[in-house]
Amino acid sequence: MQRSTSTLKRDASAHLYTEIATALGLDSQALLLSVYGVRGGESRTRALKPVLDIDTRASSGRRLVLTWNIIHGLSSDEVWREIRDQGLEYHPVYDCGLDRLSCVYCVIAPEAALILATRACFALGLTAPEVYTDLERRIGHTFKPGVTLGGIVAAARMIDALDGPLAWDRGDAIRRHLGEDAAEQWRDNLALAT
Repeated sequence: MQRSTSTLKRDASAHLYTEIATALGLDSQALLLSVYGVRGGESRTRALKPVLDIDTRASSGRRLVLTWNIIHGLSSDEVWREIRDQGLEYHPVYDCGLDRLSCVYCVIAPEAALILATRACFALGLTAPEVYTDLERRIGHTFKPGVTLGGIVAAARMIDALDGPLAWDRGDAIRRHLGEDAAEQWRDNLALAT
């Protein structure tokens, strides 16, 4: 089975590499560096990935593509400290409580993350939950064995009914990982960086 990462990220990048190599107009092989935010601590498979490697699938006579897993050796907290210290932007989906930026309905995500992602869709007024539950009904297949999107959406609606709609503020991810002082420091550093 080919994972979405390969198909949607790396394979799609090959077209961009061709465009870049062509635009450079070099007489010799172009050296391209592709940087990924893969942490070794996320899984056994990721732990086995080298920090720096030649992407043999994307390399050709016109280009040599290197893959750099820039945060491979960092813990999650170290990543968040770096974001805080450098005043770096990050995707706001982390503020709503999700630990990973991925597809809303990723088949390898735990149910709790799917429910939280659904609640985020509700809060943002996105139609993904309805679109996918309708698709699940029309094709007659469940999202994955033992898990229906209809059940995920129903659980998200129940939690919203009990707790109110999901709400978050910018900096909540840093607050959750490093504390209130760190979130304040991040906001200050971000203001200096912009």
